[in-house]
Formats: sequence, C-alpha cells, structure tokens
Amino acid sequence: MTCPTCRQDLPEDARFCSSCGTPCAVAATPVEGGRGVGPTGPLRPKAEQDSSETYRLPSVGADGPALMRRFDVPFVGRLAEQDALDAALSDTVRGARPGLLRVTGEPGIGKTRLVREWLTRRSGSGALGYGAGRCGALGDQGTLTPLADALRTLPPLAPAADRPEDGGPGAGTAYDDAMALLSAGLLRDGAPNAPFEDMCAALTTALGRAARDRPFVLVLDDSHEAAPLLTRTLERLAGDSGPARVLVVCVGRPDGTADTTGCLQLTGLSREDSVRLAGRPALLDGGDGPVDERLLSRAEGNPLHLEQLLVGGRAGGAADGSAAGLPPTLKALLGTRIGALARSERTVLDLAAVIGREFTSVELLLLEASALPAARRGWAAVNVHSPDRTRHLGRIEDVLVALSRRRLVEPVPASGPEAAYRFSSGLVHEVTYASLSERAKADRHAWAAELPRVLRAGDGAVGGHLERAFRYRTELGLLDAGTGLLRSRAATALGRAGAQAAARSDLDRAHSLLERAVGLDPDDAGSVRRLGEVRVALGQTGSGARLLRQVRDMDSATVESAHAGLALAALDPAGPGAGLTATARAVLPVFEAAGDALGRARSHLRLAQHLQQAGRHEEAERDQACALEQAVLAGAEPERAGALGAIGVSLWRGPVPAPEAVARCRALLDAHGEGRPTVRLTLNRPLAVLYALQDRPREAHACLAEARELAGRLRFAEAEVFLPVFRAAVETLLGHAGAALDLLAQAEEAARHAEAGGMRSAVALDAARIELDEGRTRPAAAWIAGVGDAAELSRADAVGLDGLRGRLAAAAGRPVEAADHAERAVRASLLTDSPLVMATAELDRARTLFALGRRAPALASARSAREHFASKGHLPGVRLAAGCVPADEAVGTRTERS
Repeated sequence: MTCPTCRQDLPEDARFCSSCGTPCAVAATPVEGGRGVGPTGPLRPKAEQDSSETYRLPSVGADGPALMRRFDVPFVGRLAEQDALDAALSDTVRGARPGLLRVTGEPGIGKTRLVREWLTRRSGSGALGYGAGRCGALGDQGTLTPLADALRTLPPLAPAADRPEDGGPGAGTAYDDAMALLSAGLLRDGAPNAPFEDMCAALTTALGRAARDRPFVLVLDDSHEAAPLLTRTLERLAGDSGPARVLVVCVGRPDGTADTTGCLQLTGLSREDSVRLAGRPALLDGGDGPVDERLLSRAEGNPLHLEQLLVGGRAGGAADGSAAGLPPTLKALLGTRIGALARSERTVLDLAAVIGREFTSVELLLLEASALPAARRGWAAVNVHSPDRTRHLGRIEDVLVALSRRRLVEPVPASGPEAAYRFSSGLVHEVTYASLSERAKADRHAWAAELPRVLRAGDGAVGGHLERAFRYRTELGLLDAGTGLLRSRAATALGRAGAQAAARSDLDRAHSLLERAVGLDPDDAGSVRRLGEVRVALGQTGSGARLLRQVRDMDSATVESAHAGLALAALDPAGPGAGLTATARAVLPVFEAAGDALGRARSHLRLAQHLQQAGRHEEAERDQACALEQAVLAGAEPERAGALGAIGVSLWRGPVPAPEAVARCRALLDAHGEGRPTVRLTLNRPLAVLYALQDRPREAHACLAEARELAGRLRFAEAEVFLPVFRAAVETLLGHAGAALDLLAQAEEAARHAEAGGMRSAVALDAARIELDEGRTRPAAAWIAGVGDAAELSRADAVGLDGLRGRLAAAAGRPVEAADHAERAVRASLLTDSPLVMATAELDRARTLFALGRRAPALASARSAREHFASKGHLPGVRLAAGCVPADEAVGTRTERS
C-alpha cells in the first residue's frame, strides 16, 4: 500500500501513514467474527452513467477511545514490565479474586504505550478482555465518566435465563438490577445517581459477568487526575468483595508517596533499547545515518523526549559536540519546537489547546472565524458557510497533517464526517496551552463556550470556558461590563451543573462546580445553599453548616432560606430553634407555593418521621405518600428511599391488617425496586415480619434470604445491626426463642461497635421480653438495665419498657410499682394507632396482674390483647393472648361467650 500524500510504502493493514499521518484506505477483506467490510451492491451516482461496486464498514475493532493513539513509532524493550503485568493478571486469575496494579512514571516515559502493547498481545490471543477510559479534570465530565467509557466496551452478555450455571436463583435478578442501575446513572452521564454501595454492587455484578469466561482488565489512564469518588470506587472493586478475575490497571504519574505496594514504576529505556528506538530513522525523522549520541544522552531513556529530539532535527548542541545546546528538559524542548512553528501551524495549534485534548477541524474553523468580528459583536462563535467553509477546512486540515508529521498532534477515528485529532500526548497539550498569552486564552475561551460540542456537553463545560475567560481578563485588569457578564454567565452555568451533579449523587463533582460558582458569585443563595449541603454530606459539617446559616438568614431568598433552615434543623434536631418538626411544618407552605418538589418531599418526610416516632402511623402514611410522590417528581433518590423505608415500617407497625400490608409492600417493590437494591433491602425486612405474623415461614425466610444477599453485595455496615433484629423478630414469631436471642446478641455487639445507642435500646427491649417470656427474670433485668433514658425512646419503646418493668416488679414482689408500670404502659399505648403496641401493653398488664393474683382483670386485659392482635392479623399473638392467663374451664367458657 502507498500513502496517497507522501507516497511512502506502507503495510497493507496500516490505518494511518507512519510518516505524515494521512488516513489510509481500508482493505475490503472480511475479518474474524463477521466484522469488516461487506459488499452492498452497485451504486450509481446521479451524475454518472456507470455503476460501481461499493462496500460498507459495519464496525471497526479498535481500542477504547482513551487508548487510541497513533503508536507507529516502534515499541522496544519493556520485557520485564510486560512480565510484571502478566504476573499481576496471573495472580488475579489463580486466586479467583480482583486485583489492582498502578503503572506510574514521568510524562513521556511510555506508560500508556506499554499497557496498550500488552493488552494487544494478550487480547489478540483471546487470553483476556479489556475496557479503557481516561480521567479528565474534575468538573469537565461526570466523576465516573472514565469508568463508564471502560464499561461501554464490555462484550454483549446473554440474559441470565440463558445461563443457568451463572449463579443459581437470583443471578438474573442481580444482573438485571445491576444494568438498570448503571444505565440510569454511571453509563448515562458518569454520575452515580445511587448510593455508593448500590453502585459498587452493580459494578461488581457487571464486571463479574464479563470475567466469567476469560479475565477482564479495566484500564484507567491519567489516573493521577481521578476524583476521590472514582479512586474510592476502584479501591472497592479491587477489594475483597470485588469481582473475581478482574484486574484494575491505573496508569498515571507518580503521586509523591513512598508506598510502592502494587505499583509498577517505569524508568527510562536502557541505552541498548534507546539505540534500537532511535535506529529507525525512516519512521521517526526521515533521515539516514547513525543517531547523534548527544540526543541519546539528553533524552535519558524517555521515548517521547527522544522522539521529539529526532523529529526536531539531528543538528544542534554545542560546537564541541556536547549536548549543552539542546533544551535541558522535555518541556523545554516542546516549548522550543512549538515556538519555532510557522505562523499558520502555531495558530491552529493554539486554537486546539483552548478546545482541549481532542478537537475537530470544524471546531478549529469556527474558533478561528470567531476571532475576526469579535471586536464588533462580543464573544460568540460564528458559522462558516459554503463555499468558504470547504476551502477553509481544507486549509486547516493541511496544517493538521503538517503538525501530525511533526508529532505534535495525531488523527483519531471520528464518529462523524469531521476530521478529528488529538494532541500526541498530554504534555504537548500542557506546554502549548501554557505558551499562550492570557489575553489570547481569555478571548478564545469565551468563543469556545459557544462551540456546538461544548454546548452539547452541558453547563459544566460551558461554565468552565466562561470561568477561565473571566479569570484571565481579571488578571489583565480588564474589569469592564463584558468581564462582568462573563462572571455572571459562568456562575450561572456552574451553579446549574453543580445542582445537577448533586441531584445525581455525584458529590465530588458537585462540590467542585458549586465551589467555583460561589467563588464567582457569593450572593447566589441557591449555589451557596447547595454547596453547604454537599459539604455536610461529604463530612465537612462545620463549613457546611456555616454556609447554610448564611443562606437561612437571607431575607431576599425565601425558598433557599427555607431549604437551609430545614437542613440545619435536621443536622441538629436538639439545637437552638423551633426544632425539626416545627421547622418542617413552617417551611412546607413555602415549598408548596414555589412548586419545589424536593423541598416538599423533605418536609413531608420529616413530618412523617415525627408522627411515626409518636406511634401515629396512619397519619404518618399521608405524609409518607406525599414525600414519595414529590421525591419521584424531583428525581431525588435519597428521599425516595427514605420515604419507602418509612412506609414499610408503618405497614408493619401500623393499623393496616397484615394481608393488606403485604400486598401494599409487594406493590411498592414492583413499582420502585427494580434497579434499586437498597429499596429492596429496606422493604424486604418488614415484609418478612409481616409474613411471619400470618404463619407463613417459607415466605418470611425467602425475604430474609434476599435481604441478606443484598446486604452482602451492598456491604452496608448498618445491616449488621438491623438485619439480625428483623431475623430475631421472625424467629420469635415462629417460636424459636433460642435462635432469636443469639441473633439479638449479634445485633447488640454490632450496635456497640457502631456506637448506635438507639438500636442498643431496641435490642435490649426485645431480648428482655424473650427472657421474661421464658421465665428468666435475672437476664431480663440485666437487659433492661442497658436501656437508655426513657425520655429519648420512641413511644412504642417507652410503652414496652414500662410493661416489662411492671412484670419484673411483680416477680420481685412489688405490687404497687408493678401495677403502676402496667397501667402507665396501657395508657400510653392508647395514644398510638398501633395494634401491636396496644396488644403488647395489654398482654404485659395481663401477665403482671396474674402474677399479683388478680385473675379477673388479667383475663380482661388478655381478651383486649387478643382483639388487638386479631385486628392486625397477628396469628401468633392471638394464640399467645389466649393462653397467657391460665383459667379453669368455667372461667374459660364465660370468657369465650363474652
């Protein structure tokens, strides 16, 4: 094959000319797997009489976009490094576990080239599959966009029903959930849009499926620019619970730490390999003869440095033959070469540097054209129409070919008709951008904000260009009306982008965007409030609360002030002020008048929590339903999950009969559970108890099994407390007191480690009740002693505590105290609408009175307990109430007749 531009002979399968970078024709030969070129039949153009045979290219088997570079310079050496990559993959496969390897080195040392060559060699033999993504500046893209780019290369996966060997029952559901969650979040825009544990569980499932037939390598290039959330996600994937046979490879610059664990540090090529690399002059600079020893000495084994020295010419250096006259560093060399470019080449390269690492010829044309009338019309991109467009595009593409020959840019496959290029390395881009004047950067960033691709990328990209334009003009002292307009537009765009990121749980990106927006406009109440909320969510409680107080005290921003006040009340419910419930009640009309769905969801949720704490579940359900409706409208996943969890508890504890509660719980799972493992975990726990109330142990255990499986995938620390409590409740209802006590002991230990005082009180009350029901007063008293202040308990727990103390006092022979506790428990239970709370209080009073020898009132309380249990459909409770007070046959007959 011959290059159509420079006529150099090329291999038949070459995609680009190795000398000038011109794209080459693709041979019309089929490739393995049916992908390649296929005939489409004769094509007769309108202006021609004869037809010609045409072909179509359905797809190109290429690397992921992050690793697509024109690596036509020969690859030499690095055998030991390739062996290290082989060993890391072998360890991962042999141990059936995930792995993590960091490949680090200075710019130009060949990190990406090494990994690309290794992947090509191993994947070509079918030994592995891989996906790749490249990290960028935080704020310019979703935090997890590099991971999304890598996942999009996953091979098509068969439905679970076609693979019964994959994991038994539930495997299909887990995979479907994973793909639904990832499609709605990470794969959509690089944002989690889900709790961290949910997202990691979904990634583990998807990658585990990809690696079931052959190992999978997940490559993240430029990992030194990874956001904290992305780094944390990669560490979770490479941890003990990550997907087996998946190797995560992070390629980036050194992070400055001394820790070399799991790190492959690249150094310069050996002298022999440098000589081999430089000994291919036809591929590098078109010259002949031996390579200048001064170039080898100056490059110090850095392949990019050596390539740039060779392309820049063999002449140079000091007269005495030393390397003293050569630029001392790779950056200095690149700066020298860029500064020596012809004016047309330098102009194009400078415009490209403002656009970014990748760019198209059309974008360069629009940006170039925008500069001409800018003085008259301000900052806005212009369109160039035919016939000038074709002529100017041809001129720019000729310049890009020349720059490609100089190894400063390189062509990349384009998704559209426009010629696409990128800088040959990140360092070339950095040096080019740094060489621009501040005035040039200011003007060109303002124009770039109007480019079609930037507008499609969204407010974050637009705001980034506008922000840079404003800051460069400010540094130049150009504080005119145009600069003020740039500041206002940038703050608005960044604030909108930050709000979107926060709504989709991309907190790192939201923090970066909102912090920049507030820096531009400190008086924007919306951005300040959201920044405060994001900081609180990230654990920066002090600074977040200060920002929230600042917004709360703003009289000019009523809605934002209401949001801030509610957030502060939730942050410190016992702090100064009206309190959480009163605050929620006060701000709800503000949100309703403004049509603020998120504010309404949060207010209704706080009001529902207060009612639920008081045992008024039927009233709480109204607020819970409103909270769920508004959360769905606002697309607020945390509020949706909170409302669904509260509804599940009220269905269990409230007055809705168990059969109806089960049906409603199932309906909620069908409507909201798909793709939301946290929701299914939350609803399956009360659903298991509801099944046990109806003597349906098989269904109860199935719900608990799914909850355990979900908790294991999500790695919820709280599940170590909550899940044993619900399992103990089911075992108690099924009559397995010993198993229930063992589970409660586990819950107590987990709650103690988690410093969850409220849960420890609830566990102690449940354990004390079981011990008393088994006739063991001493251990019951020990559990009761561990209960916290009764004033801090929910009404249901306070009722239970009084009832148990009455029974203990009766057993200890203190009749007045016993009767007082029992009576107080029953009176307090009547303030709730919970049949379970009222039944339990009556049952405790029946047992207390019977222990005091007062049989008749004991039987009356037992009958009341039985009625309450029956109204709920609590079958074990009905049986327990019927037999809690022994009676002779006559008394029993009179009781039944009554």
